[in-house]
Amino acid sequence: MYFAKNLRFLRRKAEWSQSDLGDKIATDYNTISRYESGKSTPKLEALTKLARVFDVSIEELRSVDLTKPAGPGQVEEPSATYPISGRRPASSATSQAVKHPLVVSIELDGTVASLERAVARLTAINDVIAATN
Repeated sequence: MYFAKNLRFLRRKAEWSQSDLGDKIATDYNTISRYESGKSTPKLEALTKLARVFDVSIEELRSVDLTKPAGPGQVEEPSATYPISGRRPASSATSQAVKHPLVVSIELDGTVASLERAVARLTAINDVIAATN
């Protein structure tokens, strides 16, 4: 949903040309241009390389608007891949700890924005798990 917009945003943030990015993932600038315009969608191999180059997950690259900083009140809704029924409002202050065998890996780049995104996403995950009980 956000792939083309995120790719352009991340490339420009890194101050790379389309050719520079193409070199990093072993493709050409025309392919990068088609990805950014939405005319083409990368296969899994290219998507994996792009996620690795920008240090984001494939899910973030595809489904989260990375152009907007995610603060505590700006959590992206989960994609249709993770259906939720009966979700509680995120503003509920009476969250109770729930024990589930869930492992979550978070990569931080040392910025406040990445920490805020991580906290917001973990809070959203906790709310989803708590709502399923």
